Amino acid sequence: MNRNLRIRPYTFYPSLTILGVLSYLALFDNENFLAITSVIHHWLLDNFGWMYLLSAFSLVITCFVVFFSPIGDMRIGGKEAKPLLTKWQWASITLCSSVAIGLLFFASSEPIIDMTYPPKFLGVEPLSRESAVFGLAAVFMHWSLTTYALYSIPALAFALAYYNFKRDFSISSAMFVGSNVELKTTTKQLIDAFALIALVAGMITSLGSSILMLEGGINALFDTNIGTTALALIAALVMVASALSAASGLHKGIAFLSSWNAKAFIVFSLLVLVFGPTSFIAHAGLDSLSMYLSNFVSWSLDTGVVVEDSWPKDWTVFFWAAWYAWAPIVAIFLGKISRGYTVKEFLIFNVAMPSIFVLFWCSIFGGYSIYLELTANNVLSDTLNQKGPGAIIWELMQDLPGSIFFIAFFLIMSFVSYVTASDSAIDAIAGTCVESSNEQGEEPKSPLFIKLVWGGIIALLACIMTINSGLDGLKLVSTIGGFLGMIIAICAQIFLLRLCFSKTGKNKAKT
Repeated sequence: MNRNLRIRPYTFYPSLTILGVLSYLALFDNENFLAITSVIHHWLLDNFGWMYLLSAFSLVITCFVVFFSPIGDMRIGGKEAKPLLTKWQWASITLCSSVAIGLLFFASSEPIIDMTYPPKFLGVEPLSRESAVFGLAAVFMHWSLTTYALYSIPALAFALAYYNFKRDFSISSAMFVGSNVELKTTTKQLIDAFALIALVAGMITSLGSSILMLEGGINALFDTNIGTTALALIAALVMVASALSAASGLHKGIAFLSSWNAKAFIVFSLLVLVFGPTSFIAHAGLDSLSMYLSNFVSWSLDTGVVVEDSWPKDWTVFFWAAWYAWAPIVAIFLGKISRGYTVKEFLIFNVAMPSIFVLFWCSIFGGYSIYLELTANNVLSDTLNQKGPGAIIWELMQDLPGSIFFIAFFLIMSFVSYVTASDSAIDAIAGTCVESSNEQGEEPKSPLFIKLVWGGIIALLACIMTINSGLDGLKLVSTIGGFLGMIIAICAQIFLLRLCFSKTGKNKAKT
């Protein structure tokens, strides 16, 4: 262990303590805890929903502005900086650290949910073809361009602040990139602590939900019903794998698993495209892409308040709040691995390429689920109502020839997907919990025990909460934390735009 490493006390201990208290309340007083968090959650979405929407939309615009600005050719780390990763490693890690298990399931389930319960403003009948096109377009909206813009602007601000301006390894550095603003050490650590709490709460609920989804796959594969002991083993296995992958370092576990998973994504999606209703998938994807692009601005800014339609709040605003909760810590990791590449390359690899992949993936699985729903007597909407959204993908797999092979492949891929998303998050979490006497601009190395501590905490709490139905309250804690994530992203955006056209930015672009 590096003896120069020290715990950052105002990040590590408060986050552990608050998460412990929240988990205790979720477990032993879940009804009151859920009621309180629900009130706060809805108050934030009701009163600041417009801000979530406007800020997320503005981050998309900011990506284009920064790309074509004078700092577009600035190299992260300086002109002589060597890349930490090859372009394939960078692309695969970026994709797999942001595409967690949720997308694998929501790509097929969200279109069916929106088909079954279309928004009021759409003015179409449930389970109609019009609602089907909208359902797939809504998946594009919630999982592609805006999502990656929301992660990437804070990540780019952090990368430039850390590598080019030699600021601290802290998300607070991203908030004031290129400026002389200097926060007190305690303030920086507390900002990281609250960002960490929101992310870990989100990871706990994500792992808990993932366990239930993986349970459905195991049941479908082996025609059985696994018990709570098996659920606990799944949680432990996932987080041990994530912690060990993070502990092995960027160039070993994280790079290897991400590379394998990215290749698996491509192979699996092509197999489903070939053996599924290829022509229908292509038509559905294009029709929905047309609707998405035609309505991008209105869907990005529509609050639904004036026309009394709750769909934008329940879906779009909720998604942005959830992504904002993950954004600060994810930004640290994405920024850390980008050294040696230019700002333009950063935006291509972190916004454009993953967005294109998501459109491709969702067209295949969303298009297939729509096809099955329209041609098989509403089989997937029945599955939704009887078993929940997590069961839809397994029902879809049953329609493929050699379904056992596809279910097994998807099950393995789902497991690895959660690991590849979690190992990067654990790596970033651990990095924010320690101080290093290394030179600024170098990557701080967090000790193995910190990574194992966080991996163990997340696995233990996810297992306990899943078995005792305590996930909903922590899920709301995470989205409440998204409000802080939004403030961090807005600050990073403002100072990044300021840097783009300042003398400081132009001078840094030359060095």
